[in-house]
Amino acid sequence: MLFKSKFTLLFLAVSAIPASAFAESSNNQISADEYRAAAVGVLPTVEVRGKRADKPFRTPSAVSHRDADELGQDANTLIRTMPGTFTQHDLGQGGFAVNIRGLEGFGRVNTTVDGVTQTFFQANPAHGWNGNTTYVDENFIAGIDVSRGSVAGAGGVNALAGNAELRTLDVDDLVAKDRKFGFQTTYRQGTNGYGKNGMMGAAVRHEFENGGSIGFLSAISGKRKSGYKNGAGEVITGDEFDADTAAESGIRSWGTLNKLHIRPSRYHSIILGHMMNRARFTNNHSPLQVNTQTGLLKYRYNPLSDWVDLQLDASFSNARQKFLQGESAREDYVGRTTRSPTTSLTLQNRSNTDIGNSELSLNYGAKFMRTRYNSNYENNTMLLAEGKQNLDSAFFDAEWKPGKWTVHAGLGYERYGLRGYLPPTDDDGAIILPRGGDIRFNRKEDHLNPRFGVAYKPWDWLQVYANIGKSSRSPTVQEFMYVNNVQGSPYSVNPYLKGESSFNRDIGFNIHKQGIWKADDTLNLKVGYFNNRVKNYIVQDQFYICRDNGVQRCTIDEAVGSDSNAIGVFRNIPDTTKMRGWEIEGGYDFGRGYINLAWSKTRTTFPHDFLADLGFSHIRAMPSSVWMVDAGTRWLDNRLTVGTRISYTGKDTVAEGVDVDTQVQTTRQVAGNPKIIDLYATWQARKNLRFFFNIDNLTNRVYNYPLSGGTLATGNLGEGNNVNQGTGRGRTIYGGLTLKF
Repeated sequence: MLFKSKFTLLFLAVSAIPASAFAESSNNQISADEYRAAAVGVLPTVEVRGKRADKPFRTPSAVSHRDADELGQDANTLIRTMPGTFTQHDLGQGGFAVNIRGLEGFGRVNTTVDGVTQTFFQANPAHGWNGNTTYVDENFIAGIDVSRGSVAGAGGVNALAGNAELRTLDVDDLVAKDRKFGFQTTYRQGTNGYGKNGMMGAAVRHEFENGGSIGFLSAISGKRKSGYKNGAGEVITGDEFDADTAAESGIRSWGTLNKLHIRPSRYHSIILGHMMNRARFTNNHSPLQVNTQTGLLKYRYNPLSDWVDLQLDASFSNARQKFLQGESAREDYVGRTTRSPTTSLTLQNRSNTDIGNSELSLNYGAKFMRTRYNSNYENNTMLLAEGKQNLDSAFFDAEWKPGKWTVHAGLGYERYGLRGYLPPTDDDGAIILPRGGDIRFNRKEDHLNPRFGVAYKPWDWLQVYANIGKSSRSPTVQEFMYVNNVQGSPYSVNPYLKGESSFNRDIGFNIHKQGIWKADDTLNLKVGYFNNRVKNYIVQDQFYICRDNGVQRCTIDEAVGSDSNAIGVFRNIPDTTKMRGWEIEGGYDFGRGYINLAWSKTRTTFPHDFLADLGFSHIRAMPSSVWMVDAGTRWLDNRLTVGTRISYTGKDTVAEGVDVDTQVQTTRQVAGNPKIIDLYATWQARKNLRFFFNIDNLTNRVYNYPLSGGTLATGNLGEGNNVNQGTGRGRTIYGGLTLKF
């Protein structure tokens, strides 16, 4: 393929340039976004990064951070190393959904890229497991911040379980402080379906005498992945129901990133950005193409005043999904296109003042967001509910630090509105609400979300904290108006659907201490316990209507062979959904070596969507326990790092079917995985040239890959039901290089 050959030749050509031809520059740059209050960090795998690495262990809440990975791992893998955090990741495509404590999806987790909320909903008329999906090239990611529980500020708007922020490269990430130009290229290639991917980016910056500057960054990235084999040699690639036949799978994508960063003076900062991603993959019935476009404007005004630190963020994004012609395509899907344009505006200000010997910080503002969902498909035997979601919010947070205490109090107000249109249908045999369609719906709702937290430092190395708060979430257009509509399949609308709310409680402690046994060693540890209660949790449900003796509800057995219809609808459950668990993260670094760990144990009472075992929805519950230990040593004046990771996931909840007597979705537990061992090494050959090498699943074990609807019924090792057993990737070897100057 032309794209494949040019892509490979281009990166090999650039990588072959001798490193000595370029001026040396530091490879350990710190981003200019350090001022952001949301920025937190942990000990990365390879090296300590100063203050950024310490921030989570000085933050009195459940937060985690990962820097841009230096070992070739993608964003999905990095997020899965955070305690209490997972991903819904269908292996046949390039997107993922962040899962926090068992909650995921638009409004349950506020996933942002450079502050832009991700609203794309991948709609498949036959299967609904994809849902809210984020598409971003991992080569553009400079850092990932996750906040669990009640979140302050704009990040906590419409965020039931928390916030996940992905930050992309900026000018200052490529251009060192004492230079005017910077260049970076990364290339990776591997076995067992890992494929190849790479990125090239360049940036320039000019400093003004008044302390301002102007800079521009441009980058391009691409990747190609395919199906793979598990530890037993089975091909794991797709979504077919036949356990012996795997569908074609894989992904080809490319993207661009452009940013213009203007600082007219040291008091003003303006960022204009644009990011594009285009991915093509096969998902069950038809090849799909997903195009995402994001444009953003960030303005910050920070004069010599403790009362003014003003920030304005405006963005526009549009995601388009199109079903393409292909060998596996269904003719009635080909050409169908859905779009989800979103506009957003956030205005906030930070103020600081002293009250006696104590500090008081204020953060207040408002956020407005408009999202539309529409389709070009006009066939009235395949309906697509179209609609619009409006979200208006305001927030106020105060943090007071008297002595060794830190007290936080905040209040958020959210108002959402949903509008939708259900097209007419000539399917006279169907039962929908309302019959015949051709009707518009409108619903509004308000939520008031208070939050309070307190922390105490008895010693400078120990901090204990407790937080309580309320969070809320608006239903999506897809839930309000059942999105996957095909003639003969269930489709309906629930105009009475309520928003979800959660009462969140977190307690824990942080340890950050240097000089324990050596002058330069560092110990970091964060331990937390959470106990949350969710009301009005929304699930996908289905029931049956029989007409043999009048119109009445009937069981599955009664519906078989009779004049009947299945009715699908999203509804609120009356019972309170409970979430609780433990989360531990930390590390010890003594210069010559290090050890890092992450562990979480989660227990939830989430109900499961109807027919999740057949792919019409998916299971969102995290594995019962997840842990990872990462240890390594440094050699050759810290230029060579060699290490190993050992990871484990506990019992996984999977859908098993529907009890025909009780009409309840049933589940079962898949046994915990064997321990998976990875090896890695990095070599800083020069200040501007670094090589990395990895072996994942060294012992080629067979294991379950949790939260992946795209691998249903493949790699089941003889199992007769749709379970993800054996779908984890077998031994995979990959490596690459990063060149910077």
